[in-house]
Amino acid sequence: MVEVELKFQIPAARRTALLKALDPKKSQQIQLQAKYYDTADRQLARYGVALRQRLEGTRWVQTLKAAGKSHIERFEHNHDLGELTESPKLDLGIYKEFPEAEAILSHALDNQFEHLQLQFETDIARTLRLIEYENTQIEVSLDIGQIRTQDAEQEVYEVEFELKDGSIQNLLAFCFEWVKKYQLWLDVRSKAEIGNLLATSQRVSPAALSKEFQISKKDSASKTMCSLIAQQMQHLLPNIAAIAAQVAEQEHIDQAQLALDHLYLSLLLFKDWHPQLSDKWAHQLAAFKQQFEHLQHLQHMQNSLASFLQNPTTSENLSKDILYAQEKLGNLVKSTQNVHHYLELLMFSLTENEHASLDLKTAAQTTLQQQYKALQEQMNQTNITDFESLDQLASRIQELKFSFPILTTIYDVKNLQKYSKALNDAQLAASEYQTLASSTVYIQQTELEASDWFVLGWLTAKQEVYAQKLLEATEQFLVSRKFLK
Repeated sequence: MVEVELKFQIPAARRTALLKALDPKKSQQIQLQAKYYDTADRQLARYGVALRQRLEGTRWVQTLKAAGKSHIERFEHNHDLGELTESPKLDLGIYKEFPEAEAILSHALDNQFEHLQLQFETDIARTLRLIEYENTQIEVSLDIGQIRTQDAEQEVYEVEFELKDGSIQNLLAFCFEWVKKYQLWLDVRSKAEIGNLLATSQRVSPAALSKEFQISKKDSASKTMCSLIAQQMQHLLPNIAAIAAQVAEQEHIDQAQLALDHLYLSLLLFKDWHPQLSDKWAHQLAAFKQQFEHLQHLQHMQNSLASFLQNPTTSENLSKDILYAQEKLGNLVKSTQNVHHYLELLMFSLTENEHASLDLKTAAQTTLQQQYKALQEQMNQTNITDFESLDQLASRIQELKFSFPILTTIYDVKNLQKYSKALNDAQLAASEYQTLASSTVYIQQTELEASDWFVLGWLTAKQEVYAQKLLEATEQFLVSRKFLK
């Protein structure tokens, strides 16, 4: 069966209030003790699969879980082992009667079932209450306890919302009411993932990477748009969770920024593909991703310019600005406003449009023509001495670089090599130009000593070089529009 649930972390200051809201007198208290199994090399974890046995009150239940199509859905198979006086042995024979469960387990283990062994345990006190909301039944579970290995232990204090009956949209709306009231932040990391990290003495899972979008030309434009947003949320949320939990490495931050860029560009460029797409989302994401870009530019300057800055104060201020930007980003990723954005985008990705929808090929052709026209018009208005127009040209190039592979695949464009190379050259020049422009603005706003003024001159000269490269590469791309015929 498919389980639909969302998990949130609770700020320490709001934990008592949330427990009171569940009203222990109206709730059920259950003690949950679980044992999680995997191979020594974590084959199950590698495939996003978890296998556990859990004592729920007086009964043992064996559960197999696997990742679903989105972070809100996942496969779950539960088998009641009954009331036992001691911990039971794993029984993999039960899956012979359930082909989907057996296929998941066999694929992950390659039939090496004998290598399964206990990896970690959990001991959780659960306060559970079933709440009715807009004709939807939602199970709210407050989990307090520990995840333990032989050598380490980690606290658990989180709340889960599971859809028991009704619509996913109502579940998400219900979640947001609790997010606003208790400042909850979305955490897509499971107890199994945290336990595996603890068992292997790691702080964080590897960053989630972007995947190539698989297009089905039989789908409508609206369905394609929902699928695209769903995949981009799969990319974003694990990296956001690592940042929010303060365990992120640089790759998590870079990948979160890339996911936000892709989400923003999808919502901006394909806004006519789905009637329920809100104009506000692209605007909200633009403001959010600017914080990632600001941090990236500061770090780039530190890596590329710090050795040139002879005044210690300038270097110290740059380091302080980076620390402040990192702290601000850590707060923003779990802010109520941004958690609301995540839930809205998840809700949108799961919508089923019942109205007439654009033909996918027609939508792709129209969007490509609009972007090409916008690029040509911006090129005509751009002057190498006008930095604002150059920045706008660079933005048009970045937009086309993102959408071109998607649109031309749908539109069946042939012989794209020369167009792709020219566009890639223009995008590289645009990216370098925007980085240099951002660095120049930062340095101009900094009180420099005379010894550091040469850095500003060097940046300005480099900016002019890449401005010329941007113009030349864009012109080369625009010389032919045969792919639009």
